[in-house]
Amino acid sequence: MQVGDRLRIARNAIGYTLEKVAAETEIGPSSLSEFENDKREPRFSQLSRLAELYRRSVDFFLSDDPLIEDVMLWRDAPVEEEQIKRTEAEFRQLCEQYHKLELLMGESKAVSLPQAQGSREAFSVKEASRLAENFQEQFLRGEIPSTSIRHVLEEKFHVKIFHLPIAGSAISTLSPEFGPAILLNFQSKLWRRNFDLAHEVFHLLTWNIFRDPGCQIASASEHEEKLANAFASRLLLPTDAVRDRIEDRVDDRGQISLEALDEIAREFGVSLDALLWRLPYLYNIPAESIRSYLDKAGHMRLIRPARQSDEPDRLPERYCGLAIRALREGRLSLTQFAKYMGLSYKKAEEYLADEGELTDEEVSIPIA
Repeated sequence: MQVGDRLRIARNAIGYTLEKVAAETEIGPSSLSEFENDKREPRFSQLSRLAELYRRSVDFFLSDDPLIEDVMLWRDAPVEEEQIKRTEAEFRQLCEQYHKLELLMGESKAVSLPQAQGSREAFSVKEASRLAENFQEQFLRGEIPSTSIRHVLEEKFHVKIFHLPIAGSAISTLSPEFGPAILLNFQSKLWRRNFDLAHEVFHLLTWNIFRDPGCQIASASEHEEKLANAFASRLLLPTDAVRDRIEDRVDDRGQISLEALDEIAREFGVSLDALLWRLPYLYNIPAESIRSYLDKAGHMRLIRPARQSDEPDRLPERYCGLAIRALREGRLSLTQFAKYMGLSYKKAEEYLADEGELTDEEVSIPIA
């Protein structure tokens, strides 16, 4: 594929017109058109400016490898196409930078996230719940899965998880280049991020079932979303642990208050709504009754204090660690480091200020 084709594909992927690119880069529209139609090649400085704007590496435009654009599967995608493309471009760039850091430091990991078996048409809520149960039993320790799921995904399965302030809930992708990745909304409450993360795990585990080879559809069907919700609910609210908490709080009449259920939901890191919708599967409570409880819960939110929610790190800890090591070992320039970390050049220099003290002195710690 020629440089011009890749320039046009990159521009369309971010939703920019030639005029908008010209305004951003100070490269004339006629020159941009000539570049894209391979009538002449851009100078390296021009190509660098375009790569920066399109959130691509220069290598992307010079590569002879076949171009495969990754499918970005949205949850609650924004209406504006430009917002979608801009967010996808930023997410893709972060994933590619993460992968480059892994390659630089010799820590590229083969994708090991297990793939579910089955067919799209026959996959049921029961199978989604069973998939969640198996994943929880095999990989998540403790009774509160929300406290360990992110760590397990990042450390065991090398899923790249980022947080950005986006117009939407989440995005997941499974790239042949950089592997599985999830983007969560930085501005969401903790319980929402927990549920969104579990929801996207379902999509990654069933990617080969619901995403045909070459499929570029960036949205899930209503049925697939229902399955993902069932998976997330079952994963975050394990049957035995939730039953134990509920039965510890029931009164002499065998009833439990909404306030007590809300406290249990907070402990498991989910919303009260999610816990209430778990009750039909735990105690055969009719859906009509759940809806009435949801109405009452809506009123209760007005009189109970809002949950405290932490602010997530935008970049994964491992990503930052790889970048800092690459900088200090001279494998990443200070300019690249500042770009990867989203820092000013002056702020990035601080990471080299104490380099000698950190690398020249050996410290031994007795552990026996």
